[in-house]
Amino acid sequence: MGDVVIRKAAERDLDAIYEIESMCFKDPYPHAFLQTLHRLNPGTFFVAERAGTPVGYVIATEDRGHGHILAIAVHPSERRKGIGKHLIVESLQTLRSLGVTTVRLEVKRSNVEAQRFYEDHGFTYSHTIERYYDDEDAMIYYHAQQ
Repeated sequence: MGDVVIRKAAERDLDAIYEIESMCFKDPYPHAFLQTLHRLNPGTFFVAERAGTPVGYVIATEDRGHGHILAIAVHPSERRKGIGKHLIVESLQTLRSLGVTTVRLEVKRSNVEAQRFYEDHGFTYSHTIERYYDDEDAMIYYHAQQ
């Protein structure tokens, strides 16, 4: 990962984050929604950057001891370089420092690679919500913070 830096996202990063979002998800969050998430969660919205250019991000929220990872993505050309791992670790550590005891996330049933990634980082499958996404069920995962 060497020259990649994880930091809190800034307003100036949102265009690049939207580009990554659009490359990684069939139904990307609208740019205006990303702006709102950044405004509401400035302390738990992180970007990974290489040479000043965003190459990944994670968006989390915190509410009364509960965390929620809304999205995590890495630019397709930057995958399998440890960036996702560093983003998830930074997010979990930050949420823990805010008093979060459990973190939730959703992943499409068909996204087995992401499910393995989350399981490798301490998340445990809880249950399925049918038709959570327009086209697919969601697998719900939780991470218990120590």
